[in-house]
Amino acid sequence: MPSYLTLEEALRIHRRMLEEFGGAKGIRDAGLIESALLRPQTGYYADLIEEAAALWESLAMNHGFIDGNKRVAYACVELFLQLNGVDIYPGNDDIEAFIYRNIEGGTFNKDVIERWLHEHTEPFSLDQS
Repeated sequence: MPSYLTLEEALRIHRRMLEEFGGAKGIRDAGLIESALLRPQTGYYADLIEEAAALWESLAMNHGFIDGNKRVAYACVELFLQLNGVDIYPGNDDIEAFIYRNIEGGTFNKDVIERWLHEHTEPFSLDQS
């Protein structure tokens, strides 16, 4: 069973992103953040990558935070995947280009995100032996 992020973890990530990149502090709607975090846990999705795509879309598009929603969404997805043995491997410029190209084009949705994740992730071994 996958490990899922908690609200506390998402809030910590939000604080860290604001410290690193700046932006307005605050939560617009905690319910929207919680809803986004719970979406991958519905049992509806076929695999971990589809769950990650649903999480990314919801956190970025629900706008639960005053600022930093897209950065927080990506950081949460990266942590979610790492907790479950998967790395995202393109450079930051590739990630930013993907996000902004699709947000500006109106194509930032779960299906597009899922395809991108399948192309830019790979599992790693959690076995330390």
